[in-house]
Amino acid sequence: MLEVGVVCKACSSTNVQRLSHYWQSLPAESPLRVKYAPPPKPETQAWLALLAVGGGVAFMVSGAVLVGLLVAVAGLIAGAAMHAGVQRYEGLHADWSAQQICLACTGRF
Repeated sequence: MLEVGVVCKACSSTNVQRLSHYWQSLPAESPLRVKYAPPPKPETQAWLALLAVGGGVAFMVSGAVLVGLLVAVAGLIAGAAMHAGVQRYEGLHADWSAQQICLACTGRF
């Protein structure tokens, strides 16, 4: 789907398309699918962070307060790191979705 009224800044062509639409229209065997692909999704395992926090609480209840506190804090830190990774991915994906590609000079903007 060509963008109406959009002009390429590099070559002044009006043959401009959203990068996401262009990427989706490429055949599966095209090497350009890798070049113009969206950012990779981060590997998140929130259940692992929750399990660590739960295990830490179980340790604290059973009497090993220091070990339980360390395990629970490690779980919270891991969860925060995963959340930050997801937030970073969402920002990168939003930027990728907003990009346009000139079909004449293959410039992205």
